[in-house]
Amino acid sequence: MKTKKGILLIIVLASLGGCAISKENTNLPEQMQPGQIKSIMVKVADWQIEHPSKHNTKDWTSGAYFAGLSAWAQMADSDKYIKALLEFGKGNNWRPDEYRNFYHADNHCVGQMYLEMYCLFKEPTMLEGIKERFDYILANRSKIELHIGKQAGQDRWWWCDALFMAPQVWARLSAVTGNLKYLQFMNEEWWYTTDYLYDAEEHLYFRDESYFKKREANGKKVFWSRGNGWVFAGIARVLDVMPKDFADRPRYERLYKEMAAKIIEIQPADGMWHSSLLDPASYPAKEASGSGFYCYGLAWGINRGLLDEKIYLPAVMKAWKGLVSCVHPDGKLGYVQPIGADPRQVDANQTEIYGVGAFLLAGSEVYKIAVRNGETAKMISVTNPIIEFRDSETIGLPWVEVKKTVEGLTEENAAVFDFKTNRLLVTEITDEGKNSQLLFQTNLVAGERKNFWLMKMPQGMKKPVSEARTYCRFVPERKDDFAWENDMAAFRMYGPALEDETITSGIDAWGKCVPYPVIDKFYKSGDYHTNHGEGGDFYKVGNTLGCGGAAPFMNGKIILPRNFKEWEIISNGPIRSIFELTYFSWKADGRTVSEKKRISIDLGSNLNKIECTYSCSNKEPLPIAAGIVLQPSSRGKFTEVKNIIGYWLPADGNNGMMGCGVVFGKDIKAALNEADNHLLMATKQLPGQPFVYYAGACWDGNKDFATFEKWKEYLKNFKQRVDNPVVVEFVE
Repeated sequence: MKTKKGILLIIVLASLGGCAISKENTNLPEQMQPGQIKSIMVKVADWQIEHPSKHNTKDWTSGAYFAGLSAWAQMADSDKYIKALLEFGKGNNWRPDEYRNFYHADNHCVGQMYLEMYCLFKEPTMLEGIKERFDYILANRSKIELHIGKQAGQDRWWWCDALFMAPQVWARLSAVTGNLKYLQFMNEEWWYTTDYLYDAEEHLYFRDESYFKKREANGKKVFWSRGNGWVFAGIARVLDVMPKDFADRPRYERLYKEMAAKIIEIQPADGMWHSSLLDPASYPAKEASGSGFYCYGLAWGINRGLLDEKIYLPAVMKAWKGLVSCVHPDGKLGYVQPIGADPRQVDANQTEIYGVGAFLLAGSEVYKIAVRNGETAKMISVTNPIIEFRDSETIGLPWVEVKKTVEGLTEENAAVFDFKTNRLLVTEITDEGKNSQLLFQTNLVAGERKNFWLMKMPQGMKKPVSEARTYCRFVPERKDDFAWENDMAAFRMYGPALEDETITSGIDAWGKCVPYPVIDKFYKSGDYHTNHGEGGDFYKVGNTLGCGGAAPFMNGKIILPRNFKEWEIISNGPIRSIFELTYFSWKADGRTVSEKKRISIDLGSNLNKIECTYSCSNKEPLPIAAGIVLQPSSRGKFTEVKNIIGYWLPADGNNGMMGCGVVFGKDIKAALNEADNHLLMATKQLPGQPFVYYAGACWDGNKDFATFEKWKEYLKNFKQRVDNPVVVEFVE
């Protein structure tokens, strides 16, 4: 899928002095080297795919497996795991089980994978089934008391496993829809169950009420390993999507820390918890599913700074080493307790897909620890405050401040690690002196919060590169053009050598349907008005504003400047290209005006950020308009949303359709005009102060813009993102 993104962001720097994941315990075992972790995860995942389970793919067993496979798929070097998940989802029609109790938490577990795929592919059908089910539950909410237990049916979460199966789905649905009703329901039900099943003395959960008075052979209470593993992993997964300011969040964190302390207190010397947590002697075999969830949950807490690394990392190291020892040479994961509600005996040949899910979840978090390998890393969180997708969102951090967060961080070794995909990201440090920024990009679903590490490049790993990039250059061989591009579009403006035929500061838009740079290739061939499979120049500018230019607008007339006289490249990709054009002075209704135009384009964006700074012979506000030249062949205008104009017209040479667009931020008071053969938005600007707006184009050779409706939706989404910047915080 092609990407769309916004530009601005808010950066909260008040916590720059906060704690970072610091250098401790660097002697990781062989099993915890990054390459070894991925290698064993490949083996386990591949074995399970090659040996399909007989369980219903809407069942809780599959749901737990899919949760781990989703985590692995996003960090794997092959796309076959994503394809496998998509096939499972399609086979299920993206719906929960419809033949059993609608309230049953086990039937909701598969929704974890549906929502994960929805976050990646934005297909509404992936969301609709689970939303429909939960809306039904909210409209027909059960009030059966838990102490009735199994005789009450499955309407409430009366067994501890349910706290893994359903709550994370409710919490994630709340995040992606922006509707707190789902989170509030989850929160009420969570604590209703916890108040009933949680043992405040042992800091563990009874499986259900039938175990309150049962005792093991050694006289201890019966606490089932996998049952508590379900809960412990469930807390982590709920916290991952719960808003930081949610009122009850501290309660979840306290519960998580209480359980974590108990879990390492009772960890056997070999690192693997047995089926019964308080009577391991009666169940001497290690058990992989419960241990997998504990390993996952403990590593999760270390990576997010909730657990002290010095205390908890040794437990994770032992647990992961033990889990790896459960893997057969062919990749089969053994020592997984069969389906059941209580501790059972287990042996090396027993396996189940939910155990594989726990193993892959554990590996996804242990891998983070291995990549960092004891080096200092500073966590940042990025939050999308709106109910809109933000693809290819550029995050910009002041470089002068970033350098203070990690000792020894330099332009050469700076790296950003994505917690969701377990990947190092492409970065750029802009060349802007004191205003330089460290840039990286991410995709965000509605309301999503993501975590990243700022860190030095891990040993043995290389900086990632991308085929797609932004690029700009002066083109003297084509009459002083200045041209620029990204993976979505290309543009040019005209320099002094062209003034003998065209005088304008208008923008010429080119179509592109490939992610890699094409400007140099097009200019070299000279045949860029013909589409040879990569796009081309299918738009006419003439002496106009073209596709999104700006100029003084006086007495109903656009007063175009002459062509630019000087150019300067500030930064040149891969994520953002920035350049400045300086114009010859000209007369505008008796006033002498000059202009410097700063243009930046980000990877994944169809619109440029344009900053026009005008100097003028007097200091009165200068009437300014940005707009689009009207063409006789126009097929549509878009003016229904304030501060947006859009246009749809045939591309030259029977090359499909093109869209033009201009977006002003919410703080600009603009008047819509149709004047001087242009569609315009007009405002006033004080000389010397930058006038900032956004303008760009699309081409239907890119399938994301096959219709005018899609272009209009893009422009509306873009404005939402401009008006509601992402929030970036350095995490304490």
